[in-house]
Amino acid sequence: MTRERRKRLGIWVRIMIAAVVTVLQVIPLAVVVVNSLRGNEEISKIMIGLPEKLHFTNYLTAWERGGYAHAYASSLIIGLGTSVSVAVLVGFAVYGLLKTECYGKNFFYTYFVAGLAVPTFAVIVPLFFFFYKMNLINTHLGMILIYIGTNISFNFMFMYAFFEGMPKELDEAARIDGASEIQNMIHIVIPLAKPIITSVMLIVFVNTWNEFLFSNTFLQKEEVRTVSLRFFSFVGKSGADYGYVYAAAVISILPIVLLYFLMQDLFVEGMTSGSVKG
Repeated sequence: MTRERRKRLGIWVRIMIAAVVTVLQVIPLAVVVVNSLRGNEEISKIMIGLPEKLHFTNYLTAWERGGYAHAYASSLIIGLGTSVSVAVLVGFAVYGLLKTECYGKNFFYTYFVAGLAVPTFAVIVPLFFFFYKMNLINTHLGMILIYIGTNISFNFMFMYAFFEGMPKELDEAARIDGASEIQNMIHIVIPLAKPIITSVMLIVFVNTWNEFLFSNTFLQKEEVRTVSLRFFSFVGKSGADYGYVYAAAVISILPIVLLYFLMQDLFVEGMTSGSVKG
């Protein structure tokens, strides 16, 4: 076999593997969407199949029964508040460690990274009693503070790797021109770091949208419960109504799917970029 044929065969093998992985990921999502438009009797007879009649009312019933209006509002407030806060805090922390003369760089780097070694179940009980004393139970602010703490370590390392690849000559040129650290960050660093900032915000938003353990512990009032909690409660109450359950599943995951489709270019660029290309 010639080198050219081996290369072509390798390309086809990769294409086939990618196609299989894509099919395995798309099929479950397609089944959920199709079944959300089927009636309960149809699904009871055959779990996988095309709808005899489109039941769009499944979505309206699931939305009203599940109380998704309040759930969407709560999840959006917590998700946006957390993603913006993490991006700002991590951005300033990484910039301070890499771009300025900061004392104790190794200590602070280790401090941030050490957060990855702390299991969530080890802090949930003392955190609950502390939040209870501070009147932060059943509040959006309380959940934002928790999610900032649980998301900051990973995203610190993520953004640190990107900032470390930026050419130092850009910072030196800005300082020679008389730019302050704030001006350098706003006009030089942030525009170049837009893909990684977008990726961090997207990762954090998805994490908070799907998170269950902390929200189930700290959000006990119905009016502040998030989408993941509403879906869990809805399945428990309407487990036999398959059409409504599938519709509720689509309602729960739809914003995340749309978000990835709309921001996939920036997300992929942020995930794959480790340096600035001229």
